[in-house]
Amino acid sequence: MKNINKYYTAFEDYFSGGMLFLGLTMVFINVVLRYFFNMPQSLLDEFSVYFVVWGTMAGLAVALRNDHHIKVDMLYNFLPINIKRFVSIFANSLGLAFAIFFIYYGVELVQTYITYGQKSTDSQFPLWIVNLIMPASGVMLGIRFIEKLYYLIPKGGSEWLKRDRGEEH
Repeated sequence: MKNINKYYTAFEDYFSGGMLFLGLTMVFINVVLRYFFNMPQSLLDEFSVYFVVWGTMAGLAVALRNDHHIKVDMLYNFLPINIKRFVSIFANSLGLAFAIFFIYYGVELVQTYITYGQKSTDSQFPLWIVNLIMPASGVMLGIRFIEKLYYLIPKGGSEWLKRDRGEEH
């Protein structure tokens, strides 16, 4: 299990980082083409947005994994540890429900684009491919919420407690 998690974590990091890197590199190249050679490329603008959005959406799971997402924990920090565990179970269950919702409606969106054959204006690139990130990022989020619940629920949350205290990471 640890080996699979290691490879999946590397996939998340390289995929989200790679997409962001590609998108921002395209932006840089287009800026150079625009201001130094007076030859901006609309395709670079279009695909740079796609890559940045893909990197950001995939990065949501990375942020969740590393607890770098936005959260209001002022009240949470004052709760006793057993109440914190139940609040965390509730919050992560709600997050998992959101991920399932995101996957379901992401798949519906992709199917709609496939059905109507809609393509982008500039490059005529199929928009169903562009929007595959919706269900894909939902799956990635769902995996991370399940992982968090895996540490919270069994054995009275002893694994979560170790991770919460920084004893195991």
